[in-house]
Amino acid sequence: MGTKHLIAILLIVLLLGCAQPEHKQAPIMFPKYSVTPTPKVTKPVTKITPVTPSPTHKPVVKPTPAPTPTITPEVKPTPTSFTFEFGKKYMAKVVQVIDGNTIDVQINGNVYRIRLLGVDCPETTAEKNRPYEYDSITDLQYLAEWGLKAKEFAQKVLDHGTVYIEFDRLAGLKGYYGRYLAYVYLKNGTDFNALLVKNGLARVYVEGTFEKESEYLKLENYAKTHKIGLWAYSTYTIPTPTPTPTLALSGVKIVYIHYNAPGNDWENPNGEYVVIKNYGPDPVNLKGWRLKDKAGHTFVFPDITLRPGESVYVYSGNGTNTDYKLYWGDGAIWNNDGDTAYLYDSSGKLIDMYFY
Repeated sequence: MGTKHLIAILLIVLLLGCAQPEHKQAPIMFPKYSVTPTPKVTKPVTKITPVTPSPTHKPVVKPTPAPTPTITPEVKPTPTSFTFEFGKKYMAKVVQVIDGNTIDVQINGNVYRIRLLGVDCPETTAEKNRPYEYDSITDLQYLAEWGLKAKEFAQKVLDHGTVYIEFDRLAGLKGYYGRYLAYVYLKNGTDFNALLVKNGLARVYVEGTFEKESEYLKLENYAKTHKIGLWAYSTYTIPTPTPTPTLALSGVKIVYIHYNAPGNDWENPNGEYVVIKNYGPDPVNLKGWRLKDKAGHTFVFPDITLRPGESVYVYSGNGTNTDYKLYWGDGAIWNNDGDTAYLYDSSGKLIDMYFY
């Protein structure tokens, strides 16, 4: 068979295949079902706070706050007011020193301003002083300096301490400026008003009337005669005095302190000395008595007796004691710019003070 015949046969076969009808597969039919949709249910969402893991987890317990304490206001006692009586001593606390002769004291919760009766210290400023108020002294600045010394003395002795005050029927309770007029006594019974006069820190207030006037005038005359305190004024001349009996002062007293030794005090300590005199009518044994300065240096007296009118000298340096000369043996003691001497008996009672 030739090639032409094979090609003819293939064409016939292809034509027959293309002429057959197309058969499509019928779709598969499923029965229809009515499906009710499931309603959407919203669940509550619980918020979970993550907990940091710990070895042993314990629930956190918030502490209950403590109740606020109720503060009860402090109830202060109401000051007790009363009427002062003449001739009666009242215990008082010194709360402030105003100047040498004026203080504020507290009694039973009340504060009273006290003008020391019968004495007058110089003012602390020159312009407030007057010439010839302290006899012939006309240097007002000089008086002001002694006014400051008087205030300093009052502060050292009285400030914040316990004192006793006493009113004088002759003077009355109050003065011209409404201040109470009173004598002031230390705890040991020392009359502080008299102490000011004796140490030359005040004059007697003769313009007023009071029972102790004659006593205070004797002390003032003694201070003037011995040029103590402000009465050592260089131009001051002592008027012709009425002789003052020795017994105006009683007991053992510090008469004088020579505090400025010639030359260097430390090279000449025996140039310093204290004079102590017995003004009383009876002999006094000084064994165990003590003499002190404000810094606390202390001299203890040996077994010596001062007969009436006798004096003893206490030197700051070394030496051999005699009946009338005693030696401290402690070098220079007394300050040249001011000091205070205290004399105590063997029981520790303050007997006398001396201020310069």
